[in-house]
Amino acid sequence: MEVYESEREQIDAIKKWWKENGKAVIVGAILGFGSLIGWQQWQANVQAQRESASLEYDVMLADLENSQYQSVKDRGAHILSNFQDTPYAALSAMSLAKVYVEEGDFNSAKTYLQIAIDQDDQPQLKQVAQLRLVRLLLADGDAAQALSNLKTIKVGGFGAVVNELEGDIQVVLGNRDMARVAYQQALDAIETGVDASLLKMKLDDVGGPEADS
Repeated sequence: MEVYESEREQIDAIKKWWKENGKAVIVGAILGFGSLIGWQQWQANVQAQRESASLEYDVMLADLENSQYQSVKDRGAHILSNFQDTPYAALSAMSLAKVYVEEGDFNSAKTYLQIAIDQDDQPQLKQVAQLRLVRLLLADGDAAQALSNLKTIKVGGFGAVVNELEGDIQVVLGNRDMARVAYQQALDAIETGVDASLLKMKLDDVGGPEADS
């Protein structure tokens, strides 16, 4: 940094610097203020989008409850097209999958479940969609792919569900011993107070607890 010998030299230097750079400083300040306003406007737009998507989704759920499937499809497509950056896009995709399952169109249902799965910013919703896709693959006769998909799920709080589903898949694949292990793990992971009678029946059907074999 240059060392100034007098106050006058400092003042002159400041004047010179301002003459050369003042315009850029003013423009930068304006741009900075504009960025702040732009950020606030963006936030307002995001909130407005969420509110609009929420209203659309509420109507979609009412249509679904009343089995107005074509209305569900139309509104779901609208939400996916116009509000894809909101949580309601994934929720709508799952509702659309439900409609197509009801209609027996498993391929379309799989497509929409995959759309929900691709929403990485909602991990719990993603896990639910993954589990539904695994069940759908199993129901559609593709047990091997169902098992492959199941292995990609981060268990989290779904330990009992994942293990029970693995047991179901192993039964279809003819692996009774592996099914028994999975069912036992599911039974060990099940929360207190949850009805485990069906799970115990499944375990009995494949040989019962290992200690009793």
